Amino acid sequence: LTLFQIKHTLERLTGPPGSAIVSAAEKQNADLVIVGSRGHGTVRRTIMGSVSDYVVHHAHVPVMICKHEDEHHKLQS
Repeated sequence: LTLFQIKHTLERLTGPPGSAIVSAAEKQNADLVIVGSRGHGTVRRTIMGSVSDYVVHHAHVPVMICKHEDEHHKLQS
């Protein structure tokens, strides 16, 4: 059994969510950003924008997107 020493930070951010996450990742020299996906449809995501999409395209480190359980079930249908 290998134990990993993962350094993490929990911080309350203000401002537009996508840019706030990218800025915080840069400021803290993050190695990875993990964001969630609420599973909005294509039309709604296009109109409202997607925080996870913004982070993927603007972050300078790898980004892991954890899909909402409902979105996972749609893919299996």
